[in-house]
Amino acid sequence: MTRNRLIAIGALAAAGLAAGLLAFSLTRDSNPSVAHVNGQAITHDQLDTAVEHFRVQYKEEGQPFPDEKSPNFRALQNRLVGLLVYRAEIDQAARRLGIAISNIQVLRKLNENSEGEEHATDPFAYDTVKSQLQYERIYAHVTHGISAQTTAELSARRNAAMSEFVAKLKRETKVRYEPGYSPGP
Repeated sequence: MTRNRLIAIGALAAAGLAAGLLAFSLTRDSNPSVAHVNGQAITHDQLDTAVEHFRVQYKEEGQPFPDEKSPNFRALQNRLVGLLVYRAEIDQAARRLGIAISNIQVLRKLNENSEGEEHATDPFAYDTVKSQLQYERIYAHVTHGISAQTTAELSARRNAAMSEFVAKLKRETKVRYEPGYSPGP
C-alpha cells in the first residue's frame, strides 16, 4: 500500500469514529431515568425538582441542607425516588379507575390556605396536591358501599379496604430502579 492510501484510510477511519461519537452523544438521553413504574419513566429532572423543593423548605425553616456528597443527601435522594415512584403508582391507579383531577381542582386546593392570595407554586408542591387529591378519590372509590354499626368500625373497615388496595397495587406494579438509585435509606 502506498503512503497516500494509508493516509486516506486513516483519515476515513478517524472521520467515521468522529461521526459515530457525535451520533452517540446526540442520541444520549439528556434527562436520564432514575426509575420506571410500569414502563413510565421517573426522570432525573423530576428528582432534581423534588430535591430543590426540599432545599428551599430547609432554608425557610433555618435548617442546614445536606451536602450533595454526603450520605445524608444520598439517603434523602433515595427517599424522594421512593416518593416519586409511589406518586406514579397512585397516578396510574387513578387513571385505571377513571379518576381525573383537573388543574383547577389542584390550584383551588393549593390556594385554599393562602387567604385569597395567589402565589407561585413549585412543580413539586403542585404534584403533591394532585397526588393527594387522587388518593382521596381512590379512597372514596375503594371504600364506597362499606358500612358498619359504629364510626370506629366503619373507619377500621375503610382503612383495611384501602390498605388491601395499596398492597395489591404495590404487588402488581413493576418498578425498576436505575443503577445508583433505590427507594430505601
